[in-house]
Amino acid sequence: MSRIYKPGARDAADALTGAGEAHSGQSGSGTGYRGAEAAGHRAAEAIPFPLHCLPPATEGMARAIARVERIPESLAGVCVLGMLSASIGKGLAVGSGPDRVTWSNLYIVASAESGSGKSEAFRHAARPFHDFEAEAIERWKTSILPALQAEQDILESEIAKLKKDAGKADGAEERDSIKARLEERKAKLAAVEASLQAPVLSVEDVTTEKLAVLLSKRGECLVSLSPDAGAIVNNLLGRYSKLDRTDEGIYLKAYSGDYCRIDRIGREPVVLHAPCLAVLWLTQPDKVETLLAERSLTDGGLIPRLLICHTNAEPRPIIQGAAGIPASVRGEYRRMIRELLETYRLADKTWAIEAAPEAFAALTAHHNSIVERRRRELRDVTTFAARWNEQAWRIAVCLHAGLNGGHAHERRLELATAQAAIELADWFAGQQLEMLETGREAARRKIRDEVLKLLADIPAGIRASDVYRTRIKPNAEEARTLLAAMEAEGDLTGHDEKPEGGGHVTRIYTRATK
Repeated sequence: MSRIYKPGARDAADALTGAGEAHSGQSGSGTGYRGAEAAGHRAAEAIPFPLHCLPPATEGMARAIARVERIPESLAGVCVLGMLSASIGKGLAVGSGPDRVTWSNLYIVASAESGSGKSEAFRHAARPFHDFEAEAIERWKTSILPALQAEQDILESEIAKLKKDAGKADGAEERDSIKARLEERKAKLAAVEASLQAPVLSVEDVTTEKLAVLLSKRGECLVSLSPDAGAIVNNLLGRYSKLDRTDEGIYLKAYSGDYCRIDRIGREPVVLHAPCLAVLWLTQPDKVETLLAERSLTDGGLIPRLLICHTNAEPRPIIQGAAGIPASVRGEYRRMIRELLETYRLADKTWAIEAAPEAFAALTAHHNSIVERRRRELRDVTTFAARWNEQAWRIAVCLHAGLNGGHAHERRLELATAQAAIELADWFAGQQLEMLETGREAARRKIRDEVLKLLADIPAGIRASDVYRTRIKPNAEEARTLLAAMEAEGDLTGHDEKPEGGGHVTRIYTRATK
C-alpha cells in the first residue's frame, strides 16, 4: 500500500513544476539548508535528516535507535537507509528513462566521532541483515556443502578412472568416447567447484582486487558494510597500490553495473558483466575530509557518487536504566529486511518496476531544475550536481521496496515515494555542498583576486569581454554574472557606457572606493 508522507515532502504541484525548492523552510537553492552566505561564509543551520521520508518500519527503527542511543537522527537515518539498499541488491530496479533502468544500490559514507554511538547505531540497523547472512551460511554448511563435496569426490574419482581408461583405449573410436565422457565430467566438476562458495552477502576490509574476485564468485552482488571504515578509506587512497595512486576502479564499475575485466600477471582474468555493490561506511570526520581532499577521487567520479554527510554525533554519557528499542519496532524492521533479502537480494533476476506518470514527471522536473542550476550557481560543482537526480531515483527504489516489501515488483512507484526520495536526495546534496564550501569559497576568492588584478592593469575600467578574454571566466555570460555579483557585493562600481554614434550599451566596472 502506498503511503502519504508527512509534512515536509513536496506537494504534487511543486514536484511537477520544479517549483518546490523552497519547501520545508529551505532556501531557493534546494540544497537542504536554511540560511544564506554572508561575506563569503555560509551561516547555515542544517536541516535535520528527513526521517519522515522513510517507510514506516524503517522510520520507526531509526527514531528508536536515535532515542535509545542518544544520537542525532541523521546517524540513525543513514544507517537504516543503507541497510534498505543492502537488502535489495540487484533484484529490483526502476525504469528511469528510455532503455535505462536504475538499481537501488547506494554508496553512503557518514562521519561520527569516536564514542558518539556510530558502532551502536550500525549494530542495531545491520543486525537483521547479519543474522540472515549467518543463518544462510550455517544452512549452506550443514545442508548444501556436504552434498556438493560428495558430488565433487565422485566426479574426481570418475575423472581419474576415465583417465586410466583412456590410456588403455583400443582405437580412436573408444578414445573419442572416453574423451567425451571426460569432458562432461570435468564440466560438471567445474560447476560443483564454482558452487563451493559460502553464500556471503557482505564484505568489509578487502582490497579492491579481492573485492572483484568476491563479486565474481557471489553472483556479482555484494554490500560493503563497516561501522569503522578507516581501513577501507586507506585502501581507496592506494595503500596497496604499487603505482602509488588511488584504487577506486571496481567501485565505479559496481556502482553503475558496467562491464569490467581485471587482468593481473600470473592470475586468471576476473570478468564482471554487471557488478552491483552497495556501501554503508561510518568513519571519523577526518577520514571523510581526507576523501574529499583527494582530487583524483573527485576527478575519477567516485566522490560525486557518494551520499556523504557529517552526522555531527558527539560523545555522550551513559544513562543508567534507559529503555531499549521496543520489541514491536525491532520485529517489524526485522521482518521487512528479511522479506527484502529473501525476495530480491537472493533473486536470480532483476524486476524492473514502472514509475507512475506523475512520479516520473516529478523526478524529471527535479532533474531539469538541477540542470538549470548547473548552468548558473552550481557550475563549479557540476560533476557533483550531475549525480543528484540519479541518487533520487536510487533512493526511490529503496523507499518503494521498504513500503511494499516482497510485493514491490508488482506495484508502480508512486508520486509520494518520488517526492520523499527527492527530499532525501536534496538533504544529501546540501550536506555535500556544505562540505565542499571551503574549497568553493577559496576558488571564488581566487577568481575575485584575478579580477582585481586585471583592474590594476586597466584602472580605467574593465568589461565582461576583458574577463573572458583573459580566461578568468570561460564565456561572456559567466563573466557578466561574475562582475555583477562583485558589484552587488561592493567590490566593484559599474556604469553603462554607450558609444557617441549609438550602438550597444556596455557596462564598465572600476574598483569600488570604500
